[in-house]
Amino acid sequence: MELSEYRISNFTTQGGVTLDIALAYARHGVLNARKDNCILVLTSYAATHEDAADLFANSESLDLSEYCVIVVNMLANSASSSPSNTPAPFDGPRFPLMTVHDNVRCQHQLMADGLGIDRLRLVMGYSMGALQTFEWGAQHADMVDAILPICGAARVSRHNWLFLEGAKRALVADQTFAGGDYSEPPEAGMEAFAAVYAGWVFSQGFFRDAQYQSMGLGNLDDVIAFMKDYFSRREANDLLGMIDTWQAADIAQNDTFNGDFDGALAGIAARAIILPGAADLYFRVADSEYEVSKMPNAQLRVIDSLMGHVAGSGADPVGKAAIDRAISDLLEH
Repeated sequence: MELSEYRISNFTTQGGVTLDIALAYARHGVLNARKDNCILVLTSYAATHEDAADLFANSESLDLSEYCVIVVNMLANSASSSPSNTPAPFDGPRFPLMTVHDNVRCQHQLMADGLGIDRLRLVMGYSMGALQTFEWGAQHADMVDAILPICGAARVSRHNWLFLEGAKRALVADQTFAGGDYSEPPEAGMEAFAAVYAGWVFSQGFFRDAQYQSMGLGNLDDVIAFMKDYFSRREANDLLGMIDTWQAADIAQNDTFNGDFDGALAGIAARAIILPGAADLYFRVADSEYEVSKMPNAQLRVIDSLMGHVAGSGADPVGKAAIDRAISDLLEH
């Protein structure tokens, strides 16, 4: 794996803020002379390029030896430009909203100008990576052969927005958070955040059947501690920056589609496999069914797992097998 950085000077966000951007990206494999063997993988919430590798690595059934896989870290995830690593005046809580559209604009500049790639065999991602994947399909139909959004959606639903708002408010309620200008990590807020999140990221059936025990977790307090350990890899302001991106997600909210959601879906010409989780509590199968009904070349496949949202992370064997099959099928054409 080769980790690199691509810098964009004077990038102007959808909100009208201008700043310098750094995109951190990892490369697996070799880009061929024609530069037409590229798979673009986009990161999920609180994840980096290392986590995203679980989606395509360590598989006996999937051979990507002929492809160059590029994983781009989303903005605010701590590896690319984020509240935690951006200098004043955009440091910490002053870091601007980076929409999914902003992320894809930066990623497109990296691909086209930075790497000279004008064709992508596949764009894929899990969770927030799926939000970005839909955006790629809608904005760059002439460049993308296929898309694979995993446990995600083309826009955030009202209920999904509210779940995120509850987790966010639990974190910022810690007095140590100090409006984002904290001098030490807001530990109580992070634990509350993890407790809220834990009840959503897994399904009711996961808890009913005590499947957390198969992860070496003895009780529900252990589940909360597990989630806190996962999120504590990131600073609180970075977690909140990514939530802001997530809550604003909608492939139609840009100058191309001007709020026409159905039109944006219809504009996704790429072959698509939409891969929701049957028990995912915040990216629901019903939303995926609607999206597929409006897309010209899409197929719905549901991951039949009780792991909830985690089914699409690459950590669940059932979900991983479904992801491997979908990647193979999309690359066959």
